[in-house]
Amino acid sequence: MSRPLVKVCGMTQLPQVEALAAMGVNYAGFIFYPPSPRYVGEKIDPAKLKALKNIKKAGVFVNAPVEEVQRIIAAYGLDMVQLHGDEMPEYCSRLKGAAEIVKVFRVTGNEDLFETTAPYTSVADAFLFDTRATDYGGTGKKFDWSGLQKTQPERPYFLSGGISSDDLAVLRAFLKNNKVYALDVNSRFETAPGVKDMRLLEQFLTDLENT
Repeated sequence: MSRPLVKVCGMTQLPQVEALAAMGVNYAGFIFYPPSPRYVGEKIDPAKLKALKNIKKAGVFVNAPVEEVQRIIAAYGLDMVQLHGDEMPEYCSRLKGAAEIVKVFRVTGNEDLFETTAPYTSVADAFLFDTRATDYGGTGKKFDWSGLQKTQPERPYFLSGGISSDDLAVLRAFLKNNKVYALDVNSRFETAPGVKDMRLLEQFLTDLENT
């Protein structure tokens, strides 16, 4: 069984992004939401990130004006935008063609995911499922994955929500019966917000290869 792709989100240091690319990580995520402790802001030079071609670059946005998202896509050379707020299908349509569109759904795991995702099937290239919280952004906590087993989404999807090295056994079992496009990891692989533990990530990738 081939492993799903891997996205490492919350990147704030260009050398670590380059290291991810060398390790074979598929996506690096950059948070463009100022309240986040992993807000990339001016921490990475846009031109230098744009020049990096051997890893796909995903920008995370929360209810940002479409024009702002389009400007950041162009400045940073983003391949994908991850919409983590309350963006409607019409909003997603306005970004089509500028980058791949990933719509995030914050779930408990008990929702009717078909009903939740159906309006976005024609406007999103992929979905991402994360743990529901009172505020926007990741929680570092898991949700009940059984909802994904009950209703297989109609678009490729990223599985997120506090995934760590301790979840490998559970992941192996889940991946055998579910077509997960990519895993999205972040805070469980950090030494500080936005600073990744590269050794831990490398070991996770190695172990995942044996899944």
